[in-house]
Amino acid sequence: MVNRLLFGGLLILLNLYACSAWAVNCRRAATPLENTICNNDNLRWLDQTLDTIYRSRLDHDDTRSIRQQYAAWEASLQTCTTDNCIRRAYYKGINMVSDVKTDFTWQGQWWNMLAPHMSGSVLQFSRSSEWSIDTDIRVWAGVNRQEFTAEARKVYGMVLVENIHDVSDCLILIIPKQDGALQVHSNAEWGCRLIMPNGAFIDGVYQPAEKDPRPSATLYSLGVLPTDALDQKFRALVGEDYQQFVDTANVFIYENDRDNMGATVVSMWLRGAANRQTAMIIYTPQGDIWAARLFPPARPGGKLQLHYFTTREDKTQVPRTLDIWKERYQDE
Repeated sequence: MVNRLLFGGLLILLNLYACSAWAVNCRRAATPLENTICNNDNLRWLDQTLDTIYRSRLDHDDTRSIRQQYAAWEASLQTCTTDNCIRRAYYKGINMVSDVKTDFTWQGQWWNMLAPHMSGSVLQFSRSSEWSIDTDIRVWAGVNRQEFTAEARKVYGMVLVENIHDVSDCLILIIPKQDGALQVHSNAEWGCRLIMPNGAFIDGVYQPAEKDPRPSATLYSLGVLPTDALDQKFRALVGEDYQQFVDTANVFIYENDRDNMGATVVSMWLRGAANRQTAMIIYTPQGDIWAARLFPPARPGGKLQLHYFTTREDKTQVPRTLDIWKERYQDE
């Protein structure tokens, strides 16, 4: 019995080792190749990107075939002795592991399907040649927005954006997939973060469309409200203000129930406009609801406007939790 357990444990360890792939551990780098990768931010990013894609493929596809391909690639990487050789090897490895669509047509507008609500990123391709392509990029999170234009180059069937607004530290790798989507990886942790709007990111899966193809959000789909029934009840309560609550739920958090009603308290705001467009929803297990939203006046310079709603008959009794929240933004 003990031998069986030891053998089973050994198989688990071997599988874990096989899944870890090359992925350099820079805290334990020992060989010249490992140290070269760890001392170059761009090479380390390529190593991390390849490892991420490889692990994803192992979860969905023929692991035996992928591991065999990877082993052959890893052997070729070991022969590299220069940064350029290592860089080319990684691009080739990412191409192989990603199963790149070689006859991809680089044109049109592409939307990030994984971007959060009231945030997003769009890629626009034009003037594609054999080795390069013009790429326009729009990125936003709430009211924080930025646009970039870059001449990207094609590498192993993929597109690499290296220079954006004279910022050479931001690298964006765009990979055409066999299913017709685009997979985008960036060095957001240290490079692209410096030029991206606060809270925005460009990594994700992109689909072509003339306008945003993502499904319309509801407070239920966003996770602000826990059930569709409660969402429908809230929609009936606030009427035309419902969409404004949805548009405010760019960022939302739970807060303390200062009234000790056993209620759930959700505070939300639009990123970049937290002091001008914000809202709070309070609901109890018994079905009581209190909600308010603050928004800018029609005329600049005026005080924030407040819309307040409740299912209670007494509309004048406002929970202390809501009063404290309101005082953050609005003078009494």
